[in-house]
Amino acid sequence: MPEGPKITTDEAMRLRHGSPEERSRLAALAAADPALAADLADWDRQDAALRALYAPVAEEPLPDRLLDPVRAARLRPTPPSGLWRIAAAAALVALGFAAGWGGARLMPGASRPMLAQAAMASYATYAVEAKHPVEVAAEEEAHLVQWLSKRLGTPIRPPDLGAEGFTLIGGRLLPGETSPAALLMYEDDLGRRLALYITRSETGQRDLAFAEAPGSQAFWWVEDGLGCALAGDLPRETLRRLAIAAYHGLTEA
Repeated sequence: MPEGPKITTDEAMRLRHGSPEERSRLAALAAADPALAADLADWDRQDAALRALYAPVAEEPLPDRLLDPVRAARLRPTPPSGLWRIAAAAALVALGFAAGWGGARLMPGASRPMLAQAAMASYATYAVEAKHPVEVAAEEEAHLVQWLSKRLGTPIRPPDLGAEGFTLIGGRLLPGETSPAALLMYEDDLGRRLALYITRSETGQRDLAFAEAPGSQAFWWVEDGLGCALAGDLPRETLRRLAIAAYHGLTEA
């Protein structure tokens, strides 16, 4: 018996996201084509994984910096129809850009800032060291603080994360993108480690942002000319709580 007509991957994808009639046609084709059925099952698994991963982000309320332009537009008099279409198109472009920037900061695998990349790379390099995870041990904290503050050109003090179960084990000096960088290493009773990366930064980013790489993730922020990122291999919410504690420890010291 001759085989039925084959369809391309692009056509299958179009039918899968098409009308109910197109989806029914795709299901009928898949019933007679095991390879196509396997592709559809694989796409369903990928969609389920993406929904599970990003549902918490999608459910977060939009920040005021995105909502304010929309609220302001509602208060303005409605322009003539031609101008209204132009304004609507401009608003869609602006919102698309903002959403794309926010997604790039939050989505794993997207383009990550150098600050987060450096923190995660440093964590991956030194957190696995059994004998030499740090250059100066926590027993010499006064010397460590003086040395790192001098090299960074600004006073820094290791935040106390003891309430979260992590203790400072020491730190080291690293090369940074525009200035030297400090790396402070923490450890808990289970042997899990965190790396707090601190360097000078003039960027305007101030919000706590998330980035991820295989085997590690980081929350990063910029405050008063210092770029900071806390990297580790912990559940995201746990790392976020630790990052907030580190932020307060640095800014309120």
